[in-house]
Amino acid sequence: MRILMAVPKYPFPVVGGLERQAHELAKALVQRGHVVHVLSSRFDHRQNYFEMSDGVRVHRVQWVDYRLLRFLLFPFRLARVLYKLKRNVDVVHVHNLSWFGAFVTLFAKALRLPVITKLPNIGEFGIPGVRREPFGSLHVALLKKSDAIIAMTPESVAELASIGYPSPRVLKVTNGIPLLTANLATVRPHSPDAATAVFVGRISPEKGVIDLLHAWATVKAHAVRPVKLRIIGDGPQEGELKVLVVSLGLGATVEFVGHCGDVAAELAKADLFVLPSYEEGNSNAILEAMRAGLPIIATRVGGGPIQVGGEGERFLVPPGNRQALADRLLELIEDEALRFRLGSAMRARIESLFAIDRIAVIYEQAYELILSGRREQIGQINPGLFSQDETEDRKCAG
Repeated sequence: MRILMAVPKYPFPVVGGLERQAHELAKALVQRGHVVHVLSSRFDHRQNYFEMSDGVRVHRVQWVDYRLLRFLLFPFRLARVLYKLKRNVDVVHVHNLSWFGAFVTLFAKALRLPVITKLPNIGEFGIPGVRREPFGSLHVALLKKSDAIIAMTPESVAELASIGYPSPRVLKVTNGIPLLTANLATVRPHSPDAATAVFVGRISPEKGVIDLLHAWATVKAHAVRPVKLRIIGDGPQEGELKVLVVSLGLGATVEFVGHCGDVAAELAKADLFVLPSYEEGNSNAILEAMRAGLPIIATRVGGGPIQVGGEGERFLVPPGNRQALADRLLELIEDEALRFRLGSAMRARIESLFAIDRIAVIYEQAYELILSGRREQIGQINPGLFSQDETEDRKCAG
């Protein structure tokens, strides 16, 4: 097959979760013998208008910084490139909910190319947020032109139902991740005297790092062994959080690492992973930590319950509940055997459910159904993904 992916900012040099996920899927599809094109923007002067990236053919359209001018000019540039690619494309895969994706959908449908669109986020960054924007009704109408839409969480399924999108054309699938050749869970050095928790993500309000620091103050006061919290990432809240660390007296127990080019190596040094977000789609950070064999403490939002499954459900807490967060942290910090058992279960779950090769096969099936005129069967590909995990979680909770 010949697949055109629409990704507003495609690597290099972007390393965001959405872009990484699109690139990993594109590489997996190329390795399976498909031709993958990517339509993106030229947002960095070092980029060429056409380049090859790990076997993926990247076509770039010049970005316009001024918003109004971009809104007027950018669609025509997109249309021109799409028209040139028309004869080399079988299906268009839009990777986010944005005006970039909406325009690609509009032009692709005008060229009689089938479109599948991915919803990477929910809530304010999903359909409800889009509906509140200027021209939100138009944006939603263009989204509904998609031949199929990808839902990665039960919340996304509900958001699609709220706009009347046909459920048989909803593909239920999660993010995927390439497996590492070495199982880091088996080589991680464990210390009987100290425990290290790690957060990976953008340092911004929706990630709940303020809650984490307040919970960490409780951990520091009650832990019977030395503890360390490493915060990997950067963002607009970093200065505020450093002040909070001082005011809470957390001292040397918290380290701000900043942006990291080798997250896998950093995860290998940790004993547990924590992500106290208020909103998530399918967290790539959680997948990376699971791949590293780390136990996961996270909030019960978005795709978290699906990712950790019944094995990890007890370590999901309500967003904003600092005491529950502290309790789960203390439990894992004090019980090394529990950390190892839970981390091993997370690693096994990655291998059986979230390997990128497995996810690529699911997308292949969806593309084939669209191209053969059977888009109403797409919902049958992975029908029990969310209901099965919800059943598992209820059994675990009971």
